[in-house]
Amino acid sequence: MKLSDKIIKLRKANGWSQEDLAEKMYVSRQAISRWENGTALPDANNILQLSKLFNVTTDYLLNEEYSNDTDIPFVKEVRDKMNSQKILYRKRFLITSLLWLLSAGVWFVIAINWLEVIYCVLAVVNAIISLVYIILYEKEKKREIQ
Repeated sequence: MKLSDKIIKLRKANGWSQEDLAEKMYVSRQAISRWENGTALPDANNILQLSKLFNVTTDYLLNEEYSNDTDIPFVKEVRDKMNSQKILYRKRFLITSLLWLLSAGVWFVIAINWLEVIYCVLAVVNAIISLVYIILYEKEKKREIQ
């Protein structure tokens, strides 16, 4: 995909007119029009500013082989690692919460005085809050995907 097509696509995806983008870039609307028509190219500073405005890499903007940022091998590799780490952290958080709940239950059964009962109640509340957080987080993630 050509740079001109990418600028059009990204501008429209953000709901901006050529004039809106021109204001954000501190250039004329005619400059944006020339970039989108392919009759002129933005200079290096404008490419950098476009990448920041559209939240994409300069590699994506400049390389015609890339149709989106995930086509860039390094970016794809880093995103995959980050996603797998997030999944691992969520699993660890869930296991820790369940262990808190289990240990609180055990302590509650063998509690001898009120201080231990209070500790158990606090541990149960902590575990429940953690589990609710995980459930809400997963629902939010599913909503983002859809």
